Amino acid sequence: MRRIAFALAACVSAFTTFGQPFSVSGYIKDMQGLYYLENPVPISPGTTFQWSTYNQIHNRLNLSWTPTTNLRLEAGVRNRLLTGKLVHDVVGYAGLFEEDNGLVDLSWNLVDQPDGFLNTSIDRAFIEYTLHHVQLRVGRQRINWGINLVWNPNDLFNAFSYIDFDYEERPGSDAVLLTWYNSATSNLDLVLKTDSSHRITLAGRYAFNIQNYDLQFIGGTYNDDAVVGGGFSGSIGSVSLRGEGSVFIPVATTGPNTRTTVSATLSADYTLKNDLYLHGAFLYNGMGTTSRGAGVSLLNPSSTLSAKSLSIGKYEVFGQLSYPLNPLTNLSLAGMLNPSDGSIYLGPSATISLHDNLELMLTTQLLLGEAGSEYGYLGNTYAGFGRLRWSF
Repeated sequence: MRRIAFALAACVSAFTTFGQPFSVSGYIKDMQGLYYLENPVPISPGTTFQWSTYNQIHNRLNLSWTPTTNLRLEAGVRNRLLTGKLVHDVVGYAGLFEEDNGLVDLSWNLVDQPDGFLNTSIDRAFIEYTLHHVQLRVGRQRINWGINLVWNPNDLFNAFSYIDFDYEERPGSDAVLLTWYNSATSNLDLVLKTDSSHRITLAGRYAFNIQNYDLQFIGGTYNDDAVVGGGFSGSIGSVSLRGEGSVFIPVATTGPNTRTTVSATLSADYTLKNDLYLHGAFLYNGMGTTSRGAGVSLLNPSSTLSAKSLSIGKYEVFGQLSYPLNPLTNLSLAGMLNPSDGSIYLGPSATISLHDNLELMLTTQLLLGEAGSEYGYLGNTYAGFGRLRWSF
């Protein structure tokens, strides 16, 4: 760590010396986690998994260099040290952190021991060039076409799970993005993305504003499908409304993927005069199921998600309450319901500002339902987390 810090300081000094705008930001987080399963799960002959703990030290570095007014280089690096009983109990857990679905593998376990491992991954690494109203960005980047706050059927490049609360930046894609800002309120995006399986997503989006409503239309190819869709955001009075949907049309006429499917979501949120925030959303997933047989994993909740299938269930309902108890403390309760199998996810949390750039978060995650259901796949599961974050 001393060598890394010295090298980073040397780089900053060098760029400062040559008068080039170079910036470094990020955070260091220390999080303690606890998992408890109501029903023990066999993990090896004679051994069951029922409860476990772990500690994670998570450091992020955001590096940005702007050598000219037209050119910018940016990188984002995550360093995570995980130790504890969970790492020892769950065989192959460290390997989940080495998985990188990008065209270039940029995730490595630098240390891998039975009771702990150190992972470094790069989720941003791109060059951006701007000329007048045209911007070209090449490399690993976050391309966010989503509008809603929980589910994003328009986000063809970086699907994520709301449950994965500790990854605010969200994953990046290996892509080429060309953007034309044709007016102050509209732009056209063209994107070419590929991944480790050399699957191609080639799509475009036109975003614009009419009568204080932001609208967008998307279209292109998404893996083995043609896709068309769109979304909007605006308000009726003080109620904010958001909606987006995509239609996925298989290109192949034979094989397992021959059914056209729809993914769509609608949400509304409102803040009362006493600052109580209310948020509700509904998702329809044409690829989802109304039966049992698969469930959400707290250890890797984004593993099976895509814009085409953002949930296991065909229907999902989301609700959230959030209230600032005082200027330093915010309380929140979020939940998701699969109405087909009756299973529920609940996530109460408290965020406390301890000092400038220093924050404490306490949260629990409850997956409740009968065995085999989406949120109660293993029976009732309880998890708790305490996280201290210092930003710089």
